[in-house]
Amino acid sequence: MNIKINKKILSAGIGVVAGALGAKALSSKAAKKAAVATVRQGLKAKSSIDKTVENIKMTTDDIVAEAKVKNEIEERIEAEKKEDLDIEKVAKEDEAKEEVEKEIKEEKED
Repeated sequence: MNIKINKKILSAGIGVVAGALGAKALSSKAAKKAAVATVRQGLKAKSSIDKTVENIKMTTDDIVAEAKVKNEIEERIEAEKKEDLDIEKVAKEDEAKEEVEKEIKEEKED
């Protein structure tokens, strides 16, 4: 989207320069040379902006990818913790069940 805006701005700038100078003014060598220099600088600025936008995009993509990886790691850790808690809960329930069974067995023996 920014690239389109930059192209529109550049095109508008070129149009303004061409319109302001007029067809007669462009026919002189000095005016034509000045117009070419102006457009040339505009093209350089556009190229620089395009490179900057591309660098920002790449950096943003890297940040998003790293954030996704960290989220996945965090989710795995949380899942493992939950799994460990569930295993501990089952183990405690098994111990409690064994104690109750042991008490019942002892009462029957008495």
